Amino acid sequence: MGGEAQDRTRVFGHSAGQNAGFWVGCRAGGFSCTLRRLRPVKSSRGSSLLTNDAVRLSLSVSAPVLVSAFLVLASGASGVPAALLLLVGILVSIAATHTFILQPLIDSRKTAQKRQFCAEQELLDHRTDQEFRERLERALLAAEAEPGALRTGLRAVAELMPDTEVSLLLSVPDEPRVGWQIRMSGGSLEQAVPLPHTPSCTALSSSVIAVSASSTALDACGHLHDPGGETSAICIPLHLGDRTLGSVCITCAPGEIANAKTMSRAAWAVERTGIRVAEQRLQRGPSGAGTTDPITALPGAQALRHQLRDLVRTLAPFCVGIISIDSFAGVARNRSVEQRNDSLRLMADVLCTTLRPEDLICRLDGPRFAVVLADCSAIQATAALERARESLALLLVSQENHPFTFSAGLVESHRATSLDQIVELAETATAQAQAEGGNRVVLASEPSVQPSPGTLN
Repeated sequence: MGGEAQDRTRVFGHSAGQNAGFWVGCRAGGFSCTLRRLRPVKSSRGSSLLTNDAVRLSLSVSAPVLVSAFLVLASGASGVPAALLLLVGILVSIAATHTFILQPLIDSRKTAQKRQFCAEQELLDHRTDQEFRERLERALLAAEAEPGALRTGLRAVAELMPDTEVSLLLSVPDEPRVGWQIRMSGGSLEQAVPLPHTPSCTALSSSVIAVSASSTALDACGHLHDPGGETSAICIPLHLGDRTLGSVCITCAPGEIANAKTMSRAAWAVERTGIRVAEQRLQRGPSGAGTTDPITALPGAQALRHQLRDLVRTLAPFCVGIISIDSFAGVARNRSVEQRNDSLRLMADVLCTTLRPEDLICRLDGPRFAVVLADCSAIQATAALERARESLALLLVSQENHPFTFSAGLVESHRATSLDQIVELAETATAQAQAEGGNRVVLASEPSVQPSPGTLN
């Protein structure tokens, strides 16, 4: 009997092993690539050790079947009970294989696919970002003047945030407030519009990106307080070296704020635009024909005539202003040459930072300056010079410089029949402003005379 039991054990064990091997081949055949990895790993002593995956596979497949076979032998069951026990072992083996082998493999495959997708997206995003940066650099290099560089920078921001409104806000000199707004429309810059009451801008006061989810928020920029509707906004400061030209404002529907990566790209585009504009100013000194004034670095009187001729040829409306520092003779007598030159430089800085980038500013002689504001009405030009006058007063107080004021005379281009008459009318208006006490802006009030283009020379 003992020999027969041993024979039965050997025969049944052999049969169970065959069943287990058959089950592994049937159920795990679909994962042959995985099973091929389950190879012995040699230890430092040279012995072969199974990997954890191989051990789990062996246990999950063979253990339930072996346990079932042991129960059959131990209980002496035969026929249907023995078959049921073996069937239970096989089912448990299937469940264990799915739980400990198949499901981890499926999860691992999903994780690998997800990582691969993320890596591909990151690579695509990097390529897109690199292409965008290269295109912007080429476009900025191709822009020969400040308006072109600013237009390129704003177009780049609008490309990054297509469903938004992008505009350039020009700041008041040395103040965290904005005086002009230039909107981007159809890929081009609209005419600059003065903002009433010079509202504040958080980006200018903090020199970092300001994000407002709603224009009604307590910490929202002052220029966002529009009674016409609620908006959200991103304001990015536009620096020219150690000076601030203004900020780029991106507005959209309330709560719709771009993600951090897009904002970072937009900030880089604005930064590169500021660097390009600063390079252009350094290369040209201020633009214009003729020599450059050694004290203020502004172009001279020849630039004024050059600009007027160009504007007359385009038949575009413009305004000319003659600006003169009040009581400059007394300033020259009571101060040193360097202090007098500091006053002239301060006057030039105020005009350059208050007026638009495309406006021409030049020094004529002594205390006199000239400005040409293209595509600008008399009301807008008057508001611009009034803002410059206020900015000068605030700057003098903050810097504790010797106080001085200026008077300005403005004339619209359609009121003259020649270039000389345009300048003459502006000078007359300046003299009138000084005769009335100075520190004011006067608009020439000569009767309107509509000239033909050929009469202006």
